[in-house]
Amino acid sequence: MNLKDLFNNFFAYTPKNNYEFDIPESSNTTSYNNSDENAPKEKTKIFPSLIVNIEYIKTKYNLLINSDVILREFTMNARGKQYNAFLIYIDGMVDSQIMDDFILKPLMLRNKNNLYDGSQNKVISESVTNNITIRKVKKFDLPNYLMGCLMPQNAVKEIFDFDEAANGINSRKLYFIC
Repeated sequence: MNLKDLFNNFFAYTPKNNYEFDIPESSNTTSYNNSDENAPKEKTKIFPSLIVNIEYIKTKYNLLINSDVILREFTMNARGKQYNAFLIYIDGMVDSQIMDDFILKPLMLRNKNNLYDGSQNKVISESVTNNITIRKVKKFDLPNYLMGCLMPQNAVKEIFDFDEAANGINSRKLYFIC
């Protein structure tokens, strides 16, 4: 026996002549797969609390050991008030310098678009009852402000559940979550 035959006996593939399996007689087969891939999934709505949303995303994407998904928390200035916010994206799919320059800095820094000059909250009506002045002030709506003022040129879509948020992250689109 030479070296080539010895090598072929140990490492070469030789198909079997007999395979031991049964073909069922009827077409009514039972699936023993325990996965619920075909079961309808219940959509998880986005929570009203920012802290709960951050914790949900941290556990869903396992951010303690997953370094591909980046979650950045920041403080946003809008009309003289500060709001806590966060941004989530996949590392490597987004240029972090562009993210800083065109998304985070406009939202965080004070500029003329997000300064409070007093004219934003207009007094609609004022009445005096028993020497008490009651004013109806036009309410400030942060989502409308963000959609209209801070990012009017960007393609922004408002979403309300985590499945749409995950699909937006995976498809490399920017979403505004309310």
